[in-house]
Amino acid sequence: MKFLILMALSFSSVCFSKSEMVKEEVSKDQAKAVMGGIYNSFLQVIPYLYSDENSIEVLKKDKAKKEALLKNLTDLSDFFKSARHVEYLDRPGFRPSLESMNSHLSDTINSVQSNNFIFAQKRLGSMTSLCISCHSQLSSMGAQNAFGEALNKTKRDEFDSDFGYGNYLYLIRQFDESEKYLNLALEKALAESRSHELYSSLRRIISIHTKISFNYSKANAFVVKYESDKRMPLLAKETVAAWRKSLESWKDFNPAKVTSIDSFIKKYLSPLEELKEVKGLGDNDITLLIASGILSKYLNDNPKTENAPQILYWLSVAERRLSNTFFFTLSDLYLKNCIKLYSKSPYAKKCYALYEENLEFGFTGSGGRDFPPEEKMELSRLRNLLK
Repeated sequence: MKFLILMALSFSSVCFSKSEMVKEEVSKDQAKAVMGGIYNSFLQVIPYLYSDENSIEVLKKDKAKKEALLKNLTDLSDFFKSARHVEYLDRPGFRPSLESMNSHLSDTINSVQSNNFIFAQKRLGSMTSLCISCHSQLSSMGAQNAFGEALNKTKRDEFDSDFGYGNYLYLIRQFDESEKYLNLALEKALAESRSHELYSSLRRIISIHTKISFNYSKANAFVVKYESDKRMPLLAKETVAAWRKSLESWKDFNPAKVTSIDSFIKKYLSPLEELKEVKGLGDNDITLLIASGILSKYLNDNPKTENAPQILYWLSVAERRLSNTFFFTLSDLYLKNCIKLYSKSPYAKKCYALYEENLEFGFTGSGGRDFPPEEKMELSRLRNLLK
């Protein structure tokens, strides 16, 4: 009798295990289908993300293109909304990015509809950063499963430049290939004095070897190479030189040995709070890049940590200081998440103050007088969440 009971328990355990495995596979298949729809819609808005020109300006005169962009953004939004119902994408590590993307797309659509094209383009440009914040949580195998088919059907000749293709590869976590094409973009930028592509490619590549996967040797070799390149403009050379100098203090750093996030923040980030850094000089770029990688991983591994609002605040500060745009970067989305999810935390008020400051700075000190009505309403809504 005891043997039969053990057999029955064993059988039921196997059945349960198989049932859970089947459920997991079904959920992954659903996630893959949703991501496939997102991917196809995303391809249609790429011209507004990576172009060196102010491509969205054409929408002022071309109603058909405006309607086409709105359709693609609406399709993209619908796919992201459907992702809420996919169990695999409802995990704690993915949910905040997913919720932020849904909100961000709604705001972007509203900006295009109301002809606020400056806001619309900044929001479109920050979409890739938000995507990366979620994609960075995938394992190498998960990334291959999610994006393998995309790589097979999307080739270099479908993009206008190595710069655009390199950024696309970065987005889907093909970092080795991304670095290859961003290096090509760097060479072209130096040959043709294309400053936007030069600075952006430099920053993308250094982020691969610091934020994404810390590798002192590769990061140092990269900065040494371009610091000595005679074609580099003076400001770019000074920035890279600052990176090399800063890297020296991280030579013996091992991310795996970070055991206390409080101690890490106090040691590396707190000293920067009162520092009024001159934007673009790169003095603290390496610290901010490495810190954003450490903080993101910690928050993904510990989604219920009491340090979450503090981490979101510092992720925002890092993103803001590293960004070369003035508003609607991922920085602002971190701040809005901090306010919405942790309204009772003292950091929620700090996050609101910084969000308001960022928005005002984007309007060159307008003090809110020139904010579009929807932005004033958003500020009011966020302020009312504070306890």
